[in-house]
Amino acid sequence: FDDIARDTLDEWIYFLKNEEIKGEFRAKGLEKAREILDVMKLSEEERVAYEQHIEDMRYQASMFRSSFLDGLLEGRNEGLNEGLAKGKAEGKTEEKRQFARMMKENGEPLEKIEAYTQLTQEEINGL
Repeated sequence: FDDIARDTLDEWIYFLKNEEIKGEFRAKGLEKAREILDVMKLSEEERVAYEQHIEDMRYQASMFRSSFLDGLLEGRNEGLNEGLAKGKAEGKTEEKRQFARMMKENGEPLEKIEAYTQLTQEEINGL
C-alpha cells in the first residue's frame, strides 16, 4: 500500500496503517473511527474527564426521557419544545465552557482548546 487512497477500502487501510483520517476521506464508518481516535489521542486525565462527561450526558438523557414521558402522560407538554431547545443550547454552551476551563487549567494550548470546544479565543480567555 503506497499511502494513496483511491477508494474507500484504501481510506480504511490508510487509517489503520497511519492512525490518521484525512478530511477528504468519506468511507462509511470513518467518521465514528475519527471520533474514537480523537478520544484515544487525549491524555489520560482528559480521557477520564471526557468519559465522565459522556456518562453524565447519558444520565441526563435518561433523566430527560423519564421526565419527558412523565410530563407527556400528565398532558403537560405545552412549552416543552421551546424550553428544551433553550435548555439544550445553554447546556451545550456551559458544557463547552466547563471542558475549556478544565483544559485551560491543565495548561493545554489555546489552539487545542478552540479545536475541541469551538469556543472563540475571547470566550476562552474570559473563563
